[in-house]
Amino acid sequence: MSDTFKLAGIMLAGLLFLQHAGAAQADAAFPQAQADRIFEEFGAQDKPAIAIALLKNKQIVYLKAFGQENLEHKVPATIDTQFQIDALAWEFIAFAVLQLQSQGKLGLDDDARKYLPQLPDFGKKITVAHLLSSTDGLYGYQVLKALAGWQPGQAGQAPDVMRLIRYQAAPNFEPGTAFSPGGDTRLFVLTQIVEAVSGLSFADYCKQHIFIPIGMSGTVFVSDPSRPLTRLAVPYRGDGKGAYRPDYNVAPAGPAALYSTIRDMATWRSKHAAHEPGREALSVKLDTPIRLDNGKLIRDMSSISTFAQQHVGKERGIAKIYQAGSAGGYASSLFHFPEQDVTVITLSSGLAYNGSYGMRTASLLMESHYAEPVTIDYASIPRAEVSTGQLEQYAGSYWSVERALAARIHLKAGVLHYTRTGGTADRTLTPLGDGLFQMQIEGDDAYFIKFSGDENGRRMAFSMSGSDPVIFEAHAPLSYAADELKQFAGLYHSELLNSSFALRINNGVLVADNLRTGPVNMTAVKPDIFIGDKSFLGGIVFIRGQGQRVTAFEVMVDEVRKLRFSRIDEKS
Repeated sequence: MSDTFKLAGIMLAGLLFLQHAGAAQADAAFPQAQADRIFEEFGAQDKPAIAIALLKNKQIVYLKAFGQENLEHKVPATIDTQFQIDALAWEFIAFAVLQLQSQGKLGLDDDARKYLPQLPDFGKKITVAHLLSSTDGLYGYQVLKALAGWQPGQAGQAPDVMRLIRYQAAPNFEPGTAFSPGGDTRLFVLTQIVEAVSGLSFADYCKQHIFIPIGMSGTVFVSDPSRPLTRLAVPYRGDGKGAYRPDYNVAPAGPAALYSTIRDMATWRSKHAAHEPGREALSVKLDTPIRLDNGKLIRDMSSISTFAQQHVGKERGIAKIYQAGSAGGYASSLFHFPEQDVTVITLSSGLAYNGSYGMRTASLLMESHYAEPVTIDYASIPRAEVSTGQLEQYAGSYWSVERALAARIHLKAGVLHYTRTGGTADRTLTPLGDGLFQMQIEGDDAYFIKFSGDENGRRMAFSMSGSDPVIFEAHAPLSYAADELKQFAGLYHSELLNSSFALRINNGVLVADNLRTGPVNMTAVKPDIFIGDKSFLGGIVFIRGQGQRVTAFEVMVDEVRKLRFSRIDEKS
């Protein structure tokens, strides 16, 4: 891999005469100097690349690149530098599908097995619309890869993914009845449907029918990781002290293996909704909100909201559509304000997240439109009076079966606090009345917790700014002694994945170990239910058989639900 990047650096050495910010394009009326100052830190030759495009009314008003495409060879980034754009690639998958649908070559209500008969038959069809909406019920391939023992950065080719799910016995849920925020296998399936319908590879289809027609010459899906890209930004990871090292932890194949330039992404945003025959109609289809089969609108806190695979939310009180992703040292983000028709896109090769740079740039156009401040003034929110006794009733341990998440509510100095195990820590809760609390965070997002209860127990609903709530159920805290943990120790095997985990006790902790994925420390939250410190094994439930002997465990995470690992040893 490093030789490929070195070659790219040598080939690009002749571009050193270009101005540092690349071949910039801008609107003379836009405050260029203010925008440039946002990226001042990338002016030195020891900073990786970042590229920005800002559009107003589908016209480019600011288009620049900063930093170094290659730190070793001191190659400046330009607006034609290529970055892996991760989740921003999903929109092109959706566009290809909807393009074929508009031509009458497939239907959104078609059974996916019409085009891919090798998909598992669950007795109820998985439609193309289910795949676009992440309501399909297929196992998530990234979690399957980890459970099967693949290396974290190991590429997922379509045949590998199809093989992983081919023998899935039952869906995560009945297709069309639930939403999976982390569902990702569907993206592979959609690309395979495009191939089956068009007779072209997905990469060739996009090249011939999307990229070339609108002039995106620097955009390409990479299925072969050894293929050199001549204008590639080397991905880096900072050490927090100003030094960078290459981070090639990028699975280079798959539905997100799209490399593009900031020039091309600006071209896409300016032209994909243009008033051309069929193109505007496709843009409207992309913005179609996703729903369950019963018509219920899906409003997840952060996952997709539309066929375009983007999230609909708000920024300081006004409508916002966005998507962001990262892979290795690459990061990408897109924010669109539909009412003002302002879009900002940011690509980078040395950040875990680059959206803040995009939002600061967009704010140069948006500041007068925002209806709310940058941060919430919690001191100005009317507080309800809640007795200490009532607050104590809300305190305790909570568990979300749906998301395999554990949380704890605790009382400190007369104030409730929220902590999610392995995540958000010690957030203050402001009482609003009738069991409703607002969580105090930095920024303008409004997070709420609503407590309720009946004869079936106490519950906590977690939501953000009108999203569908994630439901947590209260439970008594549980801790197993080392001798009690022995009942779970043993060797467990999945026939579907041909993969095994050895469960052992190490210093009083139950550990699930696989030679290729490494150890996962497990913590009990309820009888026979444990959470893990790695996301692919974030939750498991043990199954008991005759004589209450533990005979198996089932994985409990959003992307893979009830995948069984059967006990194959004879130890009790």
